[in-house]
Amino acid sequence: MILSLEIHGLVVIEHAELEFGPGLTVITGETGAGKTVLTNALALLGGAAADPGVVRPGHRQALVQATVRLPDGFWGRLDEDDPAAALQELVDDPGEFTVTRRIPADGRARSLIDGAVAPRAAVAALVGYLVRFSGQGDQRMLISSRAQLAALDHYCGSDVVGRAEELARLRRQIRARARAQEQARSEQEALVRRRGDLDELLRGIGALGAADGEYGQLIGERDRLRHADRLARAASTAAEAIAPTEAEAGARELIGQAERAVGDVVGIDPLLAPVQQLLGEAQALVGEAAIQLRGYLDGLDAEAGRLDAVEARLEHYARCARRAGCDPDALAGWADSARVELENLASAGEGAARFAEEHQAMLADATRRAAELRDLRAAAAPRLAEALREALIDLAMPEARVRIAVTGHADPLTADTATIFVQPNPGLAEAPLAEVGSGGELSRVLLALHGLSAGTDGATWVFDEIDAGIGGVTAMAVAARLAALGRVTQTLAITHLPQVAAAGERQYVLEKDVAADGIARTAIREVVDAARVDELCRMLGTTSDDAAARTHVQRLLRGVGVTP
Repeated sequence: MILSLEIHGLVVIEHAELEFGPGLTVITGETGAGKTVLTNALALLGGAAADPGVVRPGHRQALVQATVRLPDGFWGRLDEDDPAAALQELVDDPGEFTVTRRIPADGRARSLIDGAVAPRAAVAALVGYLVRFSGQGDQRMLISSRAQLAALDHYCGSDVVGRAEELARLRRQIRARARAQEQARSEQEALVRRRGDLDELLRGIGALGAADGEYGQLIGERDRLRHADRLARAASTAAEAIAPTEAEAGARELIGQAERAVGDVVGIDPLLAPVQQLLGEAQALVGEAAIQLRGYLDGLDAEAGRLDAVEARLEHYARCARRAGCDPDALAGWADSARVELENLASAGEGAARFAEEHQAMLADATRRAAELRDLRAAAAPRLAEALREALIDLAMPEARVRIAVTGHADPLTADTATIFVQPNPGLAEAPLAEVGSGGELSRVLLALHGLSAGTDGATWVFDEIDAGIGGVTAMAVAARLAALGRVTQTLAITHLPQVAAAGERQYVLEKDVAADGIARTAIREVVDAARVDELCRMLGTTSDDAAARTHVQRLLRGVGVTP
């Protein structure tokens, strides 16, 4: 329920404050006074596009602000993924909040909840649950198949509304699950490819028999084999210089001669003893070097084809390493990790199978729920049609006939459709509500439908001149219907008809004048008692000095329980 509405700098309204309560509140005023600006203000709160052109000249911004009381349990009825649900964190009081829309003359419009900036789409979703618009420009939306289905559900009562909400929630979950299942299927295919790649690669590594350190050893062996001749010449030359195979003296023999020469005189001068020791050690080291060089030469005599075998093995290492994405010398460690990953991937498909089973179970549940809900709707459709027919009799359409068709779908994810067929007058073919030609007739059908289906969700209904094109007895019937609607849910009506205006529990009048700056300005004030009688007389086309008009107004007010 809207508790209050405040407007600053919006088109012709410089400043206005309105307080609302339960029941029917009517808004009246001369044509062009700016009555529709009020509905535009509420639409702005609901996320309507904000044009800087609505900012009143001389103002830096336009501001619309409303204080709204929420129905009991409102937040608990929202889905987790509902844009409005996230706004609960911004609300100071879970049962009441203030929604604001600021439209600067130069800049970007902002929506606020209790003073905190909030996403426009989320605020629009929240206000959309709380305020319903019905006017000449909104009728197409209100007669959509979706709106007619919602009206049928609300007529059925809270049980059917709850079932419809649960089914809609389940359908959203199924669609989300289907998207997740498709993602899981893609991931499963990727896992299958990964398992195949790992298995094939590990077989290749297994055939290779990769071992830690072997790659480096093979690189060394390949280089030796590639330069075997050069290495042999170097080793042979060194060995011959140290210990020649012929009788001639080499380095080892010459060092031995030096050691013996020093040994012959060390007894004369002991200071030569260390030199003798060094020469002896040098002879031993050179001798050991000669032995190793001979052994190295023997080792260079590789078997035929060894170089080809080593290079082939190195290429095998390189191929496996490229596929594994690691260095060749790290291949053995990578293979150990890959074996562990392969074991883990072996059970990865089990989750996808369970996913599919759960999806099918949810589809079956949705099918069952949809069938049950369709039966309840089909059973209620004739009752709503008859109630609509009776309501239209009161709205001066005594010959109207109404039929409501409920159509289901084989696909459990496709919502039912409800189509209201109306035959306004005898002899005319029935037509879907969307094709009812007369604006006045359509307005009356919508008013009757709203009156029968509203009130179960706590929404505020705003009627913008829905009584256009009617008068006389029909106007009285419309007034009574609006008053009845106001008894079950908060209702706001913008009207030109005195009969409708008199039915309101409170009345605001818009009065247009010219401000000191020469710009048109509209003031809004509540009228009570004598001031209200004066306004109703004006709406009758006369003045309050007209005794007959005053009598008629007093009769209208008494007719709705207001003491004039």
